[in-house]
Amino acid sequence: MPLSKDFEIQAHDEFDFLGTDYRALFDTSNATIFQKPQWLDLLYSRLVPTTDARPLILSVRDKNDGRLCLLLPLLRTSYLGLSCVEPADLGAADYNAIIYDPASAERLLSDDQLSDVVIGLFKPCQLIFFRKMQGDDTVLAHVLGQKQDQTRGKVKTGDMVSSGHDMAIWAPYEEWRQEILSNKLRTRLRQKHKKLVKFGDVSLRICTEENDIRTVMRALQEQRRERYPDDLFLEERYFDFYCAVALEGVETGLSELSALYVGDEIVGIELGFIHDHCYHFILSGMQGGQYYKLSPGLHLIDYILAHRVELGDTRIDFTIGDEDYKASFGAKATQLRLMARPMSLFGSLALKAYMQGGPVKAFAKRIVSMTKR
Repeated sequence: MPLSKDFEIQAHDEFDFLGTDYRALFDTSNATIFQKPQWLDLLYSRLVPTTDARPLILSVRDKNDGRLCLLLPLLRTSYLGLSCVEPADLGAADYNAIIYDPASAERLLSDDQLSDVVIGLFKPCQLIFFRKMQGDDTVLAHVLGQKQDQTRGKVKTGDMVSSGHDMAIWAPYEEWRQEILSNKLRTRLRQKHKKLVKFGDVSLRICTEENDIRTVMRALQEQRRERYPDDLFLEERYFDFYCAVALEGVETGLSELSALYVGDEIVGIELGFIHDHCYHFILSGMQGGQYYKLSPGLHLIDYILAHRVELGDTRIDFTIGDEDYKASFGAKATQLRLMARPMSLFGSLALKAYMQGGPVKAFAKRIVSMTKR
């Protein structure tokens, strides 16, 4: 097992994300819903085996007591001959992060051998590439070889075009609604709701039974098919993966599948993720036809927000995508960051092309990004 000054570092093809040591590490970390134990367990067991990506999971443990201090859930991937090491994403994650105990940060940063050992385990690769980060991370920069007193060097950082969108929310919901939503939006929702109820009673239903979940998920796939012809969710392997996530959510609270009904017809669907009193909008769909002009998507959001506030949520995250409706519901855009280390000339050229935009970036986005609403 490779050793640094203070830590034992090991590369794994598989890892027990549901084990007590990872659960304890995640609970103390500042990682996101997309590093949650249940999510990573399903991603590596259900989705990764259907791709050409190879797992590369690095654990960093205290040399003295074996305590897990840092974990990097990664994949080895290849794009047009470019071999990469990157977070376990596969276009299904909106945010990427490494997972570590903040109490261990100082020791991790002071271990000047840590980076050499980690980079050695990454090899061979041409580019180490972390996208969709919620800000720069000094521990990750150190792991990738950036010295604390170094203003320029091997590790490259930059802004992404994509942003996250979150906001605070509170009870009572009508009070929040009155303060945050514009008079124009409230009037619009009220007028269109009156037209909706002419077709039948409007209600939000939370799916909890397996047959119901699978039926509603298939309806969600069909709702997205016409609007997003390149959506990864249309592929059966991604559909099966998200069905597993929806089913897991019933047992663990990882996710919640909601359907907005008008009478007996589903006009809107949302698969949302739940973490630390925050509801994340992940996959949504809406019915077209006679309902399209009545904004079923906006009504779906309105109903879900009321529901989640009643359950005690204090934040809402609309995740990636800069659609106007997010700002209309009070969400603030936070630009996501990337951090990378080229390991070859080809890697340097590919990273430069990606950061400058153009065909290489468009190709990479198609491969690694889930098409959003």
